[in-house]
Amino acid sequence: MLKIAKRIHTSIKYRLEKAIGQLSQGYYSAFGGYKVECNICQWKAQRLDSDSWHSYAVCPNCYSQVRHRLFWEIVTNVDEFSAEKIFRNKKILHFAPEEILKNKILKYCSFYKTADWLAEGYSYDSIDYNIDISDMSTVANEEFDCVLAFDVLEHVPDHLKAMEELYRILRNDGYCILTVPQKDRLENTYEDLSITDPQERERIFGQRDHLRIYGEDVVNMLESKGFKVTPVDEHCANSFTIERHVLFPPVLSKHPLATNYRKVFFARKYIV
Repeated sequence: MLKIAKRIHTSIKYRLEKAIGQLSQGYYSAFGGYKVECNICQWKAQRLDSDSWHSYAVCPNCYSQVRHRLFWEIVTNVDEFSAEKIFRNKKILHFAPEEILKNKILKYCSFYKTADWLAEGYSYDSIDYNIDISDMSTVANEEFDCVLAFDVLEHVPDHLKAMEELYRILRNDGYCILTVPQKDRLENTYEDLSITDPQERERIFGQRDHLRIYGEDVVNMLESKGFKVTPVDEHCANSFTIERHVLFPPVLSKHPLATNYRKVFFARKYIV
């Protein structure tokens, strides 16, 4: 009986919160007054929600985080990396696909496939390729124009081999667009594959299924595999846009492993 009551309470609470949210969107659309707006789903609010890493940085509607909104700001408003140039009529492979981005990208590309290595604890409704990003033997050379992988490589034991594979399956002039968690002011990536205890991994790398914490040398790693890399941060936008779309954490996290300074890495395969 208690369980039934709890479920009813949760259902009522969810519906009430949803109704209040819809009313707020109607009000803000009609009268303004909001301070932030998700540039992916256009949710308007006085501030975004928080998670265990950052305060006021998660969209309560589509659950986008800083890295997602920063990426979308870049491909929407930075001409060099515009969606028109990178996605329009192109073949796209999206690892660990975020639904919020999938629906946006589908409007541009001619061919879109999703991929992941479905380890324990992760599942998706629909994945086209259940493959290890460091061993994509089922994918032909130069098969795709663009590969997306946001916060994926930190889960991969042989991440350098993954970079080689990403280079192999891209066509010339294609892009691999990546994000990785980076500890503030860390120069060199730290990893220790001998650490297998989940709690110890969480203590050292920030999450139970992370195998490393990246430093600034991730650019050198990608370039050593043949890519020409351009890191892009929130400074691609003006200060109003940064604050309005929360492209940078409003409150810097004090967690020693937090990624406060997000970058999106545009790694281009360029063969002269």
